[in-house]
Amino acid sequence: MVLDILKQAVLGKQCLIGRYNGVERHFAPHAIGFTGDGTPAAFVYQYGGETTSRLPMRGEWRCFLLHDLADLRPSNHRWRTSPNYNLSRQTCLVDIVFAVAEGPATSL
Repeated sequence: MVLDILKQAVLGKQCLIGRYNGVERHFAPHAIGFTGDGTPAAFVYQYGGETTSRLPMRGEWRCFLLHDLADLRPSNHRWRTSPNYNLSRQTCLVDIVFAVAEGPATSL
């Protein structure tokens, strides 16, 4: 279920609201794949909601492990990203399955 919602959000460039590590997050998922140890994860741009650490005013890139995500639902917020979006520079995912490209979202 979590994977399906994330996949549709990546492919449709849709922002989500959900709980991660027990707090509500507002984020735009940009890529889904696996970490170095094979854990399913999402590379996201968190722009609002709560956090367990400081969140800059405009938002920040985060790595969310899928098993720690819950209560995902679409939001009506406009798509959020950052000019520094670059999959080759992120360190969250070593194997990317779905990702937002510079143009429309694509499946890798």
